Amino acid sequence: MAQFFHHNEFGYCARCPRTRHLHLCFGNVAMAATSAEFQEFRGVVGAAWQQHCLCTRDPEARCIALRTSASKLALVFTLIELTQLRDILENTALLLEVEALLQPND
Repeated sequence: MAQFFHHNEFGYCARCPRTRHLHLCFGNVAMAATSAEFQEFRGVVGAAWQQHCLCTRDPEARCIALRTSASKLALVFTLIELTQLRDILENTALLLEVEALLQPND
């Protein structure tokens, strides 16, 4: 059974017990990521949120684009959606840090 880390009304993050990939589902998008890919995406989302959190006039306008590694493909969010995605990522990252601290040292 998948290990759930965090969820809100926009989506959730869980870890696959077989592959250990983090499955991030938000809006109508789902992605599977390694820990490194998760942290990279977290950084991109955090930077976009920081850039737009104070200057976006209409939080419901779908006007914030995140570029992807795919050519000519971007994910587009409202500030509300981006904030909820950031919430999922940051809370998952916090729980991953706690999990790492609780692992026995070999």
